Amino acid sequence: MCYSGQNARYITMCYNTIMADKIIRWAKLIYSSLPRVRGLAKKVSASRAYYKIVRAGIESRVRTSGKGPFNLVLETSNFCPARCLMCPHSSMKRQKGVMNDEVFSKIIERVKQESLPINKVFFSGLGEPLTDPQIIPRIKAFKEMGFSVKLYSNAFLLTSAISQQLVDLQIEEINISFNGASPEDYQEIMGLDFDKTKASIENLIKIRKEKKSSLPKILISSVLTKDNKDINQHIKNWSKKVDSVTISIAHEWGGGVQLNSKFPAKGGSASGGNVQGSKLTYPCRSLWHTFMVDWEGNFVICCRDFESKFVLGNILTHSFSETWKSPILESFRQTHLNFSEEKLPAICRQCNFPFQDGIEWFVPRSLD
Repeated sequence: MCYSGQNARYITMCYNTIMADKIIRWAKLIYSSLPRVRGLAKKVSASRAYYKIVRAGIESRVRTSGKGPFNLVLETSNFCPARCLMCPHSSMKRQKGVMNDEVFSKIIERVKQESLPINKVFFSGLGEPLTDPQIIPRIKAFKEMGFSVKLYSNAFLLTSAISQQLVDLQIEEINISFNGASPEDYQEIMGLDFDKTKASIENLIKIRKEKKSSLPKILISSVLTKDNKDINQHIKNWSKKVDSVTISIAHEWGGGVQLNSKFPAKGGSASGGNVQGSKLTYPCRSLWHTFMVDWEGNFVICCRDFESKFVLGNILTHSFSETWKSPILESFRQTHLNFSEEKLPAICRQCNFPFQDGIEWFVPRSLD
């Protein structure tokens, strides 16, 4: 977070970070919304020269990854009022609940005890964080520790009181999932009231303006549909109101979602290239740089493991350092370092992670 009154060098660094963030978001928007650009990028990433250069860079970074900083993703609730077509929540068999105080307190305790180097704290997971009655004090706990906080929400439950507190807490970002340029499309895709959610977002914008604050940054995050006209209208509707509009391509949640014709998927492989007879893939950075904790306190392999099938430990009994050395996690890492799709675990072969060509390894962590 950049404060006025800091020295010129720090202000310059902050400005460069902000500009880099805007450029990267712009590039992602172009990539997601233009099929020809995606096709060209895939051809480049499938080349042998690209593979050799990126592989060498990743292997170099892996050797120092244990020092952090780490992203901490917290699912404090997996309840959700939406029924999004591209989300596995409606078919999830895992028990639903809200993180209790014992689990959350233990997270805070271990972060302090281990002096965990945290890049950012993400309140996310497979649920709507605003269904957690304690979400504001829990965000506050991390802000008081000096950490950057991002909130992922569909904003349907975003009341005026919550918006006031989010602005007062100066959280760095609220990323809002909003899919549909019209009430009809929004209802079909998300199953929520278009006008209610839209009014909540606009009220947040108003409150931030009244408080003369630049935080939180407000992002609208949407999934690409085959109706480009709708996407273009959607971008037009929001681009001048919020800080950023991000368009992504629907993914299959490790096989948990069967995408219909309205949502074109990226495809299971990382690049579609061929090196030494196998479809090449690049290791997923989250295996080295992210801790994911579900509402029961379980460390799970990643945010795509929506059923918490791969449990690395539990915050009540395992430290962050112990979890980082988990045999399960290490096994996943080693299979990813084969750079071969056919050797990946099934959940990874069916994952459509946004950065599948190794690029995320070279993006500054401050832009996560």
